[in-house]
Amino acid sequence: MKTLTILIVFAIMGSCGIKKPSVNENPIATTKFNILSENLLSNLKANKDVAAIQTTLANISEKELEEGLPLDEQRKAFWINIYNGYIIAILKNDKKLFDDRTAFFGKKQVEIAGNVLSFDDIENGMIRKSQFKFGLGYVGKLFPSGFERNLRVKNRDYRIHFAINCGAKSCPPVRIYEAKTVNNQLQNATKVYLTQYTKYDNAKDVVTTSTLTSWFRGDFGGKFGTKKILKEFKLIPEESNPKLNYGSYDWTLDLDNFAN
Repeated sequence: MKTLTILIVFAIMGSCGIKKPSVNENPIATTKFNILSENLLSNLKANKDVAAIQTTLANISEKELEEGLPLDEQRKAFWINIYNGYIIAILKNDKKLFDDRTAFFGKKQVEIAGNVLSFDDIENGMIRKSQFKFGLGYVGKLFPSGFERNLRVKNRDYRIHFAINCGAKSCPPVRIYEAKTVNNQLQNATKVYLTQYTKYDNAKDVVTTSTLTSWFRGDFGGKFGTKKILKEFKLIPEESNPKLNYGSYDWTLDLDNFAN
C-alpha cells in the first residue's frame, strides 16, 4: 500500500505545469505511416472508401511502427490523424453509436499494428502519454501496456486538445496533421479555437474559456497555467488576473467539421 501511495504521489508531481514540449529545430521527416494517416483523412473528407488503408494500418508490425515513428512530431501527427479519422469512419457507418459516448470511446475497435485500441487508449495513452482518463491531467497510468509505452509520445502537449475531434459540434475542426509542420499547425489550431471560445469581460474582470481547459486542467497547468496561455495568445491583458469561468460544450454529432 505504501509503495502504491508513493507511485501515485510521483505521478501527480510529474503532472505540474503547462505541458508543452520545446520545439524541435531539426528537419522532421514525413514517414510512410504519417502519409497513411494523412490519406485516411483526405479520403474521408472526399467521401472515398478507407477500408484498404485501415487494413494496411492493422497489418503493420508493432516493431515496424515503433521504429518508423521515432520522433514525437511524427507520433503526434500520426495518432491525432488516426483518432480523428477512425471517429469519422466508424460513426459515419453507425451514428447511433454516439448515443452512448462512454461505451463508444471505451470500446476496443481501432486496430493498429495488430493491437485493438479504444479511442480512450489513443487519446489518453498515445497522445497524452499514458494519463489516467479521470485524473484531470494530474494522474498518470501506473501500468500502461507495452504497446502504449513503445508508441506513445515522449512529451505531453496541451495543444493536442485543440486538434483531436471526438465527433461533437464543440470539438476543434479536423485538420490533416503533417509531421514536418505539426508544431505550427497545433499552435495555429490552439489560437483559432481559444479565440473562438474565450470571452473576456474587462468591466467585471472575468474570462470565460473552453471547458476543455477544465476537463484536462493538469495539461494546462491548472487555472494559473490556463491564464498564462490566454495571455500568450493575447486573449486577456498581460497584467490581469481575472476570475476564470468555463463555457458549455455542445455534444451534437457533427461529422463534417473539417477545417477549410
